[in-house]
Amino acid sequence: MADYEFDPFDDGSSRRVGERQVQKMQQFASEYGTQLREIGEALDSTLSEVWDPISDPIGLDLTPYEQCGLIELVRTDNKLLNKLMLVFSSLCLECKKLVARARDHFIPVLLIAGHDLKESKLREGNTQVQMGELLPTLTDFSNFVTRCDNVVLNVVRQLASLYHPEQKMYKSSFKGVHMGTVFDHLAELLTVLAILDEVVIQNPALSQAWAMYKRMTKNIRRDPDRYLVEEEELGQFEKLLLSLEGQLFDGLIYQNCVEQMFDFPGVVEVTTNPALLQEFNIYLKATVSRLTTQSGADASLPGYRGHKYMRICAFYGFYWAIFKDPQDPKLFQVLWELNRVYPIMHLAGKAAWISTEFLKKKVPYMVKSMPPQKVKPAEWRDEYRKNLARTFSESVSKYSQDVAVWMVRMESDLASRADLRKTLDARISLLFCGLGLANEISALFHTFKSLHVTMRSPISEANICKLLLLVELLKSIEATYHRRSVLIGETAGLMMQQLSFALQSTLLPLRVALQSNKKYSDAKLDTLASIHLSLQMLNGPSTPARQVLLDLCLHRVLALSAIKDTTLAQVRYYKKQLEILSRLQGEIRDACDTSFMLWNVAMLPVYLQHLFQHPQQAPKLPYMFAALNDCARVIDEARHTDPSKIRDRFCKKVIASLRQEIIARVCDSIEIDLRLHIHSHLKVSDRNPFKKPVQNFAPFVMLKPIRLMDHNIDIRMHVSHHLDTSFYNLTTVAQYNWKTYEEMRNLAKEKYGLDLIQPHLPGQTLEQGLDILMIMRNIHVFVNRYSYNLNNEIFVEKEAEGKFLKTINVQHIANSIRTHGTGIMNTTVNFTYQFLRRKFVIFSQFLYDEHIKGKLYKEARYWKANREKDDNQYPYERADRLVKDIRRLGTTAQGQSYLDQFRKLVTEIGNAMGYIRMVRSGGLSFTSNAIKFVPDLSDIVQFGELCEKEGLSAETIAAAKNLDHCVENMSKNFAEGTQYFRMLVNVFATEFRNESNSHLQQFFLIVPALTLSYVDHMMNLKDKLAKKGGKAGGHFTDDGFAVGIAYILKLLDQEVQFKGLHWFERVLHKYRTEIAASSKEQKNQSTEQERDEDVLASLNLTLLKKSKYLREFELLHYSFSGASVFFKFSEPKQEPIEADAAAAAPVAAAPAQGDNVPVAQADYGYVDQGGEQGMPPPPPPPPGW
Repeated sequence: MADYEFDPFDDGSSRRVGERQVQKMQQFASEYGTQLREIGEALDSTLSEVWDPISDPIGLDLTPYEQCGLIELVRTDNKLLNKLMLVFSSLCLECKKLVARARDHFIPVLLIAGHDLKESKLREGNTQVQMGELLPTLTDFSNFVTRCDNVVLNVVRQLASLYHPEQKMYKSSFKGVHMGTVFDHLAELLTVLAILDEVVIQNPALSQAWAMYKRMTKNIRRDPDRYLVEEEELGQFEKLLLSLEGQLFDGLIYQNCVEQMFDFPGVVEVTTNPALLQEFNIYLKATVSRLTTQSGADASLPGYRGHKYMRICAFYGFYWAIFKDPQDPKLFQVLWELNRVYPIMHLAGKAAWISTEFLKKKVPYMVKSMPPQKVKPAEWRDEYRKNLARTFSESVSKYSQDVAVWMVRMESDLASRADLRKTLDARISLLFCGLGLANEISALFHTFKSLHVTMRSPISEANICKLLLLVELLKSIEATYHRRSVLIGETAGLMMQQLSFALQSTLLPLRVALQSNKKYSDAKLDTLASIHLSLQMLNGPSTPARQVLLDLCLHRVLALSAIKDTTLAQVRYYKKQLEILSRLQGEIRDACDTSFMLWNVAMLPVYLQHLFQHPQQAPKLPYMFAALNDCARVIDEARHTDPSKIRDRFCKKVIASLRQEIIARVCDSIEIDLRLHIHSHLKVSDRNPFKKPVQNFAPFVMLKPIRLMDHNIDIRMHVSHHLDTSFYNLTTVAQYNWKTYEEMRNLAKEKYGLDLIQPHLPGQTLEQGLDILMIMRNIHVFVNRYSYNLNNEIFVEKEAEGKFLKTINVQHIANSIRTHGTGIMNTTVNFTYQFLRRKFVIFSQFLYDEHIKGKLYKEARYWKANREKDDNQYPYERADRLVKDIRRLGTTAQGQSYLDQFRKLVTEIGNAMGYIRMVRSGGLSFTSNAIKFVPDLSDIVQFGELCEKEGLSAETIAAAKNLDHCVENMSKNFAEGTQYFRMLVNVFATEFRNESNSHLQQFFLIVPALTLSYVDHMMNLKDKLAKKGGKAGGHFTDDGFAVGIAYILKLLDQEVQFKGLHWFERVLHKYRTEIAASSKEQKNQSTEQERDEDVLASLNLTLLKKSKYLREFELLHYSFSGASVFFKFSEPKQEPIEADAAAAAPVAAAPAQGDNVPVAQADYGYVDQGGEQGMPPPPPPPPGW
């Protein structure tokens, strides 16, 4: 067998299996790829998401960087040019560093110090301590100002050394070269000094705090020993304070700088240098010309031109301080009239700058020489403000649309994969477009707000919302840049390379042209060296040092007369693009900076109110908080106190506004909406969306947690906590509303996506109501205070002590049985049995009374004699006469007759039977819920027998038998626990029908009179219920009477006899006939021409009353018919009375012949509540209980 081989046979099964596995693998790979793609799309950023740079674990810095100094960069064969480039480039870089230092450190320090001192209300002691903490920074500030003065002095002297008629290099090479870059950096530094002046001057709290600090030093001088200070050191300290005050706090930072002694006698001439004066004039005219006629390529470059205007004004003040040259008044006139276009300039925080005020102080001579009709800056500003207010809404709408279009283009065009060159050009254009929009939006915000504040003109709430919409647009632009930062970072280097290549392509032909001409001169050699150095700068990263050197070189290169104007403009355009792109992140941060919100936080409540009224705009809220987070940049620069304290105060103020205007109102609105939705069937309010728009607050709940500095604000969590707390507390107060609040929790999940916490209240508090044990022990009180409703199978409290009526239903009883066990059911029936025994004693006494018994025998004789005559229908008049006859026997203090008391007795008996029915239903409900885990009730497995067969331990067998016993009891109760009514009928029926109780045999004849009493009683109760308040004894149901009548008729076996009266047919026919007659009479009265309004009103009232009576009799008929169904069962054959019947006999036994109890003395109340003396002991439970 080992050598046996199967014949090789290939039926293709192996190949099919392999193909099947390959298909499964392909399907798996496809599904897995789809899932990964869906996950990626879900995690990918979208336009609607707001970025949070604080939570970014890694930041992307695109600023070009290289470890190379200026000396290493400037390497040409022209040593004189190298020296010139090194000097001016180092000075420009120094100016740039000083400007950055002032903007990033000193200006925020001064702003936050003044703002915080003003907020703290300059308290004595605390203010001096804070100024003491600020003193080292003020010393650094003084050193910084001194350094700025020295740099300005050095720049001017270097320029004067170059631009001098006797300077050889100027005459040979630089006479036509204009160093605009040096002037730009000088003007920027002067502008910063002017801004520092304005920040200090417009910060009165800082000046007041400084005065308080100086006053403290004077107090110390009076008693230096007390403060452990030496007098000599105190004198030096006071000199330091005076020096700081004169340099920093008198508003002379800029003035001291421009009024320095720039001339160095015998070395440098500045004020009398005509070449330098000419360069100053050329620079001023060129910059003013570019500002007034900016168009074409320059117009597409981003930049806030208002700042350029301030820079020109600062430089003009510097120019006037040096030369005091009034030779060109037209230049000043153009500069003055630019105030119409740039009426105000926002500096930082709440500081603003007005050009006309600046020029009046710095150039008073030129202002006085202006025509009077043109010296109206206040009118210009007011006119500009009115025009701006008129077009403000349109401008905001336009910018909103432009930003939306730009954001969509950034998400689509930026990811284009077309030709690389075109793609880079498109991306550069998009990046600059967003930056330009940010600058324009920021300028619009500051101009509008500063004009209104300066001119003390109020801003409407609508305009406040539009102003803050501009803030949102700024943060959305910044968010878009951040969201696309990875893609920008991937191509930023390529974009700068492309611009560098474009500049190189322009410069290389110039170098070739110059080299082709062998006639060299100093100017030509300097130009060639500048071109060479420019190309070197373009071959590396676009760092600030390379940018400055490139600018300086291009000034020399572009001074060639052979260069066309188009080429000149193109080079400047590419150079400006390269400069902005190299510091793109800084430009975006500055343009979108919203730290000014620290001084405008008072606008926030108005904005939040508007946002609450327009919930669909809720997704904009994170942008506003991103703007508020920018305030941390200023707060963290605080030196007078711990920045965390200022942050905490700021956050508390903002969060308090958010909670008051948004969170609290959203919580209340959502809770109200849930309540109205759940109770919509009650029509508690008009929720027609066509009349009143329905607001959906889901957008607020759907917001992700918002970050405010060190705080996280989760609106969803606040709403959930509010609803959890409210629902829990209200459920514990009103336990009967637990189901309503559970429905509201489910609705909150479906409508708002809120996962509310389950309260997990104790089981007995949910749908418990009165406990079955309490009802059983006080059955006599229960049947008196509660009314039974047959159809709904509930008991309703007749009169409530509080605001609500208590109810008892089947679920309450089932919960009580679950708590106490099924054994409580038999005990409850036994208690009810004993209660019925006592009530039937009173029942028998009433019917045994001679007055009642005599009247009933009289009715029996009449009925027997006139039955055929009355068409087998008991007359209504006989029943009504019986009611009146019994009333003549006497009434109680409450005006109730003995028939009314008897009706109450019958009703209480019926209530007791209704309670037994409810116990039976509750037991079935509980048992059905408990037995549902048994698979087959017809074939129940015996676990005890199975355990014995398996030979398990005795303990296990005992436990299994206990389980069998429990399952058997539940099964028996579920299948057979329905005989309570039959037992209560059988236990009393024998004695009730005994000949010794013959006085009970006429009971059926008093039932018509009882029904009349019942209908009058119900009419009275419903009339009270319809009255205002409806609390004075009003009620709407009392079906215990119908159940009691049906039960007693069954006990007496008088059902057929009562049906023979045809009572309900008679009374219904009577009222229907009367209603028809009254309707006919009413109709006749209405058609008569001369109708009597009083008669018509009387007919209407009569018709209404009879209709109510008819409805009540119909309801009673229906209830009686339904109650009779409970007792439609066959009875066992009569057997001799045994122990149980003998025990029950005294219950219904009539009094002895000698013990005649008058009706007037009979007690139909609750004298037997505690048990009567002489009563027989309680009988044993009926058989089978």
